[in-house]
Amino acid sequence: MVSTTLAGPWRAHPTSDDLRRNCIEHDFDDSPWHSIDVPGHWASNPALSSRTSVLYRTQFELDADISDDTSRQWLLFDGIWDRADIWLDGNYLGPTAGWFLTHEFEITELVRSASNLDRTPAKSRVHTLVVEVASPVINPNEPGRSLHGLFAEPSIVGHSNPGGIWQPVRIVSTGAVRMTKNRVICTAASDAEATIHLRSHLISDDPTEATITTTLRPPAGAAPITSQRKHHLVSGATVLEWDVHIPSPKLWWPWSLGDQPLYRVTVSVEVNGTISGIWERTVGLREIEMNKWVLSINGTRLFCKGVDLWPTSALPATATADQIAADISMAREIGLDLVRLDSHVARPELYETADRLGMLIWQDLPMRGEVKRSIQSQAVNAAHRLVDQLGAHPSIVMWCAHNDPTGTTTGPRPTTTLPTRRSLFGVAKQQVPTWTKSVLDRLVGRAFDVADTSRPVVHGSGTWPSAPKFDGTDTHLRFGWNNGTGRDLEAFARRIPRMVRWVSSFGAQSIPVSADVAIRPRNASGDWRPDLGLLADRYGLSETSFRHYLPATGTHGPEEWIEASQGYQAILLRRQIETLRRLKYKPTGGFTFAALADSRPAISFAIYDHDRNPKHAVEAVRSACQPVIVVADRLPAELDPGDAVLLDVHIVSDLPRPLENVVVLASLETPTGVEQWAWRGEVAPDSVARLGSINWIVPEAGGVVELSLEARSGDHVLADNGYRAHINA
Repeated sequence: MVSTTLAGPWRAHPTSDDLRRNCIEHDFDDSPWHSIDVPGHWASNPALSSRTSVLYRTQFELDADISDDTSRQWLLFDGIWDRADIWLDGNYLGPTAGWFLTHEFEITELVRSASNLDRTPAKSRVHTLVVEVASPVINPNEPGRSLHGLFAEPSIVGHSNPGGIWQPVRIVSTGAVRMTKNRVICTAASDAEATIHLRSHLISDDPTEATITTTLRPPAGAAPITSQRKHHLVSGATVLEWDVHIPSPKLWWPWSLGDQPLYRVTVSVEVNGTISGIWERTVGLREIEMNKWVLSINGTRLFCKGVDLWPTSALPATATADQIAADISMAREIGLDLVRLDSHVARPELYETADRLGMLIWQDLPMRGEVKRSIQSQAVNAAHRLVDQLGAHPSIVMWCAHNDPTGTTTGPRPTTTLPTRRSLFGVAKQQVPTWTKSVLDRLVGRAFDVADTSRPVVHGSGTWPSAPKFDGTDTHLRFGWNNGTGRDLEAFARRIPRMVRWVSSFGAQSIPVSADVAIRPRNASGDWRPDLGLLADRYGLSETSFRHYLPATGTHGPEEWIEASQGYQAILLRRQIETLRRLKYKPTGGFTFAALADSRPAISFAIYDHDRNPKHAVEAVRSACQPVIVVADRLPAELDPGDAVLLDVHIVSDLPRPLENVVVLASLETPTGVEQWAWRGEVAPDSVARLGSINWIVPEAGGVVELSLEARSGDHVLADNGYRAHINA
């Protein structure tokens, strides 16, 4: 099998009816057209950046023995944004839809007939390929009509149109039989044996006999495992499914639990003694289970500390492989186990990096917020195709059909999903059955379930329990930003434990220290008064939340406002992560906060800016995600003299071994002096232990109170923490 990449530069021009009719001809003069990169986006070309439909054109020579009756040629597009119509040598091949899916067209007969007409040598002939790419402007205030996912949110990705041929274009030459829609999934794994399930569509013009050879190459140069089977293929498509069993496998683990050995799977089809086609995947052998939102890998529980991951760049083709890999490395470096690909599909480099580094992935289908009913067939088909494309990656541990189907926490004006007097509308949208929740999400979720029986599937992320099944999923709880205060999470968890089984969206926006994010005063005199409307439109700032939680009034300039925003984000994330970790397995199985890094210059939930400069929250998250932390119930923000305060002190350990003879020291510094406590105890592996309680009466003197905690094992400091409060005079 021979593969040729049709890399850029190509020629491009805004679409017009005259051009559409004429540019498909071989002799058309495209020299006045613009040069454009493929892969790439037309937004990178100033002359095309404002367009919504662009014609692409290139010419190439096909180096293939087209006189051989068994040779077949295929044209593959690995990614076109958003949809396209394709012509080859003046012949219409068909349309594409779905920016993250691979589309292929057989061009065998066109190539042969064109060569014969021109009487050119069989091995070489110049062909003309024309692609009309359309990427309409998305209205974020309307329900989605296509699977744009996160790219329908200008607050995150900006206003640049991502249209273009953003992934490689290839010509693939095969024999008489073509293997397509290839799928590999590890369905079972233990120390004794692992099983991988394979599936392939074999395309043949005529009935024939074929031999399928599957070769599994273990890591570290161990002897390959090979199996063969013969099949009778019908004319058209024959769907084959088979299993391969691997004795004594080397298991793949998340980075915090073990190593990441990878196997290379090669499948070939042989017809009449000749190899007709080959495809390959890299797979890790592991088994996934989820029970009551607690994830287990190879039978070992893991409390998942995760983060939402946005595209590395707002124009995905412009990110380098190193930049994509660096995002995964950053998440691991601050102690996280999992990244959620929030409503988008990433470039292949991201999944490959996660496989190597042992980072887990929660993979969303790019369906976000409220959508039109016309999206149903597209979404169901995309679920099957996504499993074909990504199912081999051991890092992917969860599929999600729809993020926030009620549209209450996404979009330009999110509403609270909590039962407050001011937000009955948001609550009603969560509780009332809808076609989206009851029909669409279940159909798409079922498509994932059918295509991949090895992974758990979330039908609708952020959906509260509602009729008819009352089987809610993960929750989006932005206390301290969309509603209430950051402290409300703890009380909410006590009242409704079921609602914090997995909290998948929380955090606060902050302002980066960046010359690319200009914080300008409103008036001409230069008085400090930022234009929140301008900042919202340009950088995604949430006006309502900033007015309530981080008003610029009272600050002495942009530097102080930036510092306040980063400090607020840091303490909110640290305390909420600590709360969820203290609820480990009872009932919380994990979390994913928003978000890791910006895709563009923005005021956002990200803890790294678009240049990957850290905000204050990076160190806060790193501290909260250490393998061992010591935490206390939070002091009230305001204390009155004479109040009785009772604070439990816990050790949270993710370590697979017990901690013995742990000593926790507590020091409470008040305006009247210092009080101290000490406790000794043991902490079981992967558990939470209460080691003591602080009983304290608030003194009469007003001022600042500081509580310091330190956990030690011998001379080694396991963890420390600190809290502040204020005594009213």
